[in-house]
Amino acid sequence: MDVGWTSAVVSLLSALVAVASVVVTMVEGRRARRNTEFLGHRDHWWQRWSWVVERALSDDERRRDAAALMTHALMTRAWVTSDDAWVHDALDERETRTARKRGDGEEPADDDLRRT
Repeated sequence: MDVGWTSAVVSLLSALVAVASVVVTMVEGRRARRNTEFLGHRDHWWQRWSWVVERALSDDERRRDAAALMTHALMTRAWVTSDDAWVHDALDERETRTARKRGDGEEPADDDLRRT
């Protein structure tokens, strides 16, 4: 092969590598941006969840009611993990026990009836 063809092949391969590099950089950039966005949403979600837990454990009935409403809203988000669901279930169980101790006259949920 002569020098002209060799130079052309090397140039073509260099161009292909450059295009592939640009594509990989763009894909990684989009992935990183989505991950950063997810983490931002997750961080705000966690701040709200902390607010809910604080109020759910309060002695003030109005604060507990506000926490119950917000809990439902937070549990519908896409970034809820299985650990978050566990905490939600634990809070729900605690609230049920607390209501029974207070004698609120609340009807037990179907799940609670099965446990007794």
